[in-house]
Amino acid sequence: MKLIAMDLDGTLLTKDKRVSDFNRDILNKKRNEGIELVIASGRDLYSIMDLTGCLNVKYHICFNGAKIYKNKKLIYSKSMNKEICLDILEKAVEIGLDYSATAGREVHFTKIDPEYVKEYKANKELRFFHITDRRPLGREFEKMVFVGDADKFKKLRKYVTEKYGNELNIFGSGDGVMDIVNIQCSKGEALKNVAEDIGIPIGQTMAFGDNENDLSMLDIAGCSVIMANAAEELKKSKYERTVTNDENGVGTFVEKFFR
Repeated sequence: MKLIAMDLDGTLLTKDKRVSDFNRDILNKKRNEGIELVIASGRDLYSIMDLTGCLNVKYHICFNGAKIYKNKKLIYSKSMNKEICLDILEKAVEIGLDYSATAGREVHFTKIDPEYVKEYKANKELRFFHITDRRPLGREFEKMVFVGDADKFKKLRKYVTEKYGNELNIFGSGDGVMDIVNIQCSKGEALKNVAEDIGIPIGQTMAFGDNENDLSMLDIAGCSVIMANAAEELKKSKYERTVTNDENGVGTFVEKFFR
């Protein structure tokens, strides 16, 4: 294996949003041995870097594949049609879902968990806009995030899939969270792009994940590993298994694999 790609929340990070010392040491050791480390997350670049500054990472896959950075420089970006976004956001409001939508360094949101906003506002690179009239500015967004329950998500997924299934990807990215990005964007497609940029075959990549938004990456990697705390949908697969994110699942598997 020449590349290790990792999701963050529920995978590499502990519940308190840290990279454990064990994971840090194992991964940096592999990087020093020439194995590329890649972070693949639904988060933005600045949030990822704040959380993983202890790791020697060159490539960052952000917004579930809508953006790719190499040495902090943007090398790939794909947004969504603004009219389609507005239609979906209006439908989400009708269903009763709150949302945030990201365009560049701007985050437009309705009602989001205070801790979520606090975490992201700590990053001075982003600008936040509270949407009081429930409608965002006319922008082309890279990612839309919806917060709510399973029944409401089911309604939104049905609407988006039936009306825009050929233009958008929609998937769960955590408990009570659903993301939408351009159909050309996914962690899997982004991993292909990174592997090509480095010049290694996709079969020489290893991927770790725990949720629906990781499936595209897990499906194409040469070695795919899910956490013991992964969503039930992933546990039905034939992927390799490791212990939970709070038990150093990533580092534990990597250490054993490369012995």
